[in-house]
Amino acid sequence: MEEMYSCDEPVGQRDRISIDVSDLREQIEQCRDDAAWSELPLSAKIRVLIKERLAELSPDKSPPSDS
Repeated sequence: MEEMYSCDEPVGQRDRISIDVSDLREQIEQCRDDAAWSELPLSAKIRVLIKERLAELSPDKSPPSDS
């Protein structure tokens, strides 16, 4: 029998990690002051911050040069 996977399935256990953010929690919670940020759970805030930083580091996203 062939298994089918979709985008709606939960993330597999192998894709999850546990990290201690107790010393970072307050800084993460306070790094933005908009209402949407305050509504996000801590895990979503961490994902947003990681994704933003990775986008900054991505060589594909380099700023256009003035030629």
